[in-house]
Amino acid sequence: MSKTNYIPLTSSEIGSLWATYLQNSMTEHVLNYFLVQVQDPDIEPYIQIAYDISLQSLDNIKGIFTQEEIPIPVGFTEQDVNLQAPRLFDDIFFLSYLQNLGKAGMAQYSLMKAMSTRKDIRAFFSSCHEETSKLYDQVIDSLLNKGLLIRPPHIPIPTKVNFIEDKNYFDGISFIGKKRPLNVIEISQLFSNIQTNVIGVMLSIGFGQTAESQKVRDYMNRGKEIAKKHIKVFGDCLIESDLQVPMTWDAATLESTVPVFSDKLMMFHFNMLVAGGIGNYGVAASVSQRSDLVLNYNRLSAEIVKYANDGANIMIKNGWLEEVPTAINRTNIIKKSGNK
Repeated sequence: MSKTNYIPLTSSEIGSLWATYLQNSMTEHVLNYFLVQVQDPDIEPYIQIAYDISLQSLDNIKGIFTQEEIPIPVGFTEQDVNLQAPRLFDDIFFLSYLQNLGKAGMAQYSLMKAMSTRKDIRAFFSSCHEETSKLYDQVIDSLLNKGLLIRPPHIPIPTKVNFIEDKNYFDGISFIGKKRPLNVIEISQLFSNIQTNVIGVMLSIGFGQTAESQKVRDYMNRGKEIAKKHIKVFGDCLIESDLQVPMTWDAATLESTVPVFSDKLMMFHFNMLVAGGIGNYGVAASVSQRSDLVLNYNRLSAEIVKYANDGANIMIKNGWLEEVPTAINRTNIIKKSGNK
């Protein structure tokens, strides 16, 4: 881009690129470990593709930041992973992890493109979304072929269009009789949030049994109990409507206690998952029409916001939390200029 046609990056573009860099810096080392440990030859190519996508993304963002003279985040290095550590997760987990990674990535890259205006930045996020979407399709097909894909519950196919006539349709608190059955949007949100929490349980078990710091181990164990509690709350809502609760893969975490990832990487990873959960609950609350579901999402969101804050404090105390690029503090500048 020539200097005469130069368009500076907006705050949204800097923030999106910065967050993407840190996330892919972490993902690179997680996937590198998966590549060392995977045993199923059908699954290895998908991990390799995800790994290559992460590396390409990092290279592209480095190029943009260098051109714009923006400091490149520290992120994570080879020191944050022990590739010689014993196997911590089985191959089923690797596929489930890639499924969740793809789902989150597609949503994130779409949003980041929508917040970008410069042509090259929009093209970058479009490419990220396209590559992630291709991988997601391949992973889903693999799960289907192996009989491992956990699908949302089925309902009878509708035979006619209905309009809401009962003013109690939105009432989820009933002391007499039963609540109305869940609608398909509510079912899909409950199912999706169960899936995300299942990944949280598996990661928290693996991270908790391999963390070096007692505070990190305690934090992961607390996260495991929170995730299990949320799975039960959402599962009970499905059961009340005579719907099947999706199976979990608790056995996907193996028994090794040898550290695999640094405590810094595990805390960043888990808090990234928690942040995604907060966003998911907000979306679910906004589209759910039964009041008890909205109350549940709001109540559980408050719980994980507190948990995320506690995690951030652990990271700050240990010097692990990089600061997001920030606007100029005009108040401080004015104060300094007045002291001259």
